[in-house]
Amino acid sequence: MLSAWALSLALSTTSVPPGYPVVNHAQVGHYAQPTIRRYERYEEDHGRRLAWEAYSLELDKAWKEYRAAGSTAEAFANYKKVAGQAKTRYIYQDPYYAPILPMTP
Repeated sequence: MLSAWALSLALSTTSVPPGYPVVNHAQVGHYAQPTIRRYERYEEDHGRRLAWEAYSLELDKAWKEYRAAGSTAEAFANYKKVAGQAKTRYIYQDPYYAPILPMTP
């Protein structure tokens, strides 16, 4: 009974209620609030998956047009042009390839 009480006391003295700041025990000049990181990025990952699937479908469609044209050199040049345009659109719309701009004051 006494050990359960001691354990309860130890846990309750070290816990922080939700929404309250943690006591700063860091060294001088530093601040030690816990960092909350988001590891599940469903919105970004789902959007990127949809963009990838659209890009793949566009490439498949261009490839089918190339094969339907008889796999000629002219058709292949057209395929390369369409594939390059699709890749450019795919890369420019990807949020991870956004340019890092200098901070303006």
